Amino acid sequence: MVQAKDDAALARTLRLALAGTDGAGRLATEVEKRLRTIGRSRGFIEWDKVRPLARELDSLRETIAGPLAKTDPRAAVAQMRLLLGLADNVFERSDDGSGMLGEVFRQAGAELGRLWALLPQPDPVALAGEVLALWDADGYGETDRLLEAAGPALGPEGRAELRRLLEARLAALPRSRKPDAFESWHGRGQIAFRLRDLADLEGDVDAYIAAAEAGGRAENFASDIAERLIAHGRSGEALAWLDRAPERHEGEEVRQADLRIAAFDALGRHEEAQALRWEAFRRWLTPQHLRPYLRALPGFDDMEAEDRAVAHAMAHPDRNLALSFLAGWPNLGAADRLVRAHHGEMDGRDYGRLRPAAEALAERYPAAATLLHRTLAEDVLRRASSRQYPYAVRDVQACAGLAPLLPAEPGFENHDVFLARLRREHGRKAGFWALLESRG
Repeated sequence: MVQAKDDAALARTLRLALAGTDGAGRLATEVEKRLRTIGRSRGFIEWDKVRPLARELDSLRETIAGPLAKTDPRAAVAQMRLLLGLADNVFERSDDGSGMLGEVFRQAGAELGRLWALLPQPDPVALAGEVLALWDADGYGETDRLLEAAGPALGPEGRAELRRLLEARLAALPRSRKPDAFESWHGRGQIAFRLRDLADLEGDVDAYIAAAEAGGRAENFASDIAERLIAHGRSGEALAWLDRAPERHEGEEVRQADLRIAAFDALGRHEEAQALRWEAFRRWLTPQHLRPYLRALPGFDDMEAEDRAVAHAMAHPDRNLALSFLAGWPNLGAADRLVRAHHGEMDGRDYGRLRPAAEALAERYPAAATLLHRTLAEDVLRRASSRQYPYAVRDVQACAGLAPLLPAEPGFENHDVFLARLRREHGRKAGFWALLESRG
């Protein structure tokens, strides 16, 4: 109690703990009092106050879902509903760059759905209307997990009512004169989104397809539809949907290739699956396609095919991608040859690939590792990216650690010559040199 005088958060925690010993009535009163106080607040929540607020809201959520729900489920539902209703107020007064507040509210939405199942004789039809009302009020995604959590409480009757309500709304919307026009989030697209979620909850792939078609431009969901059709043993239909898929970014194209491979395998069309695995590897240098391709080859054909894959990677125009594949496969000998021959063509900004490759090569191929660390450091200095100077210093220090292992061969700078060149070319970047010297 003495400590709580100077610690408001601790004082609130103690009040809740003590209220819990006096029964559900007092606990619910204390929770509601705090929630309403937060809801009445209007001041902006500074960045350093976001984390404490998120922790407090999460603690209130746990109190409602735990002690209060055990003794009074109805009160727990009411308080969780009140907590969820704070979302607009809190988000409008803060910058949730960390995502902590969003996670608390999404979890509260899921808890509300689970709490409904604890109510004595819940009314599924009324709950369907409540779900729809919460969706309508959702401005920040706080109900993203509500439907799945509410599945047991809704049951078949509640899900059927929710479908009826959504389909009635859809039917009442005016048809756009431009079928391909973008629909607002509060229009046809939003309702179709909810219907797709409901179809997933029921495991009904045909309902999912109907929802996608009702929203317009169903081909935009071709991959999602194909994935569900494959899972339901309807791979032929899945391939037809994939044929309708529009061109997308590389990540989506990889996903579509994976779905086609799964469909071919399910249909027993293994040669087509193998051909697509090889084509996918050739295009993206993806180990997840090459490994099953090699495993499916007969006899010793896999060794020849692996050599062919490595040769293809060595000749790939994206040197960074090729290096990442070779270092991760791993074929460090080939990675060494690639770096020694083409390090000048590598993009030093791609530290996510170059630095792990340098670390993988360091023990057996110190020269290649050194060239990569130099590429990374010199790129930072060329761009005068002062925020990245600490990383450049780390790379130069890595070069110093590898220096005793470097080969004495013509054309290969030793570490002293490398540092001297850096001084000539980047001597005015005082921040870098000061940092390097301080860490020397």
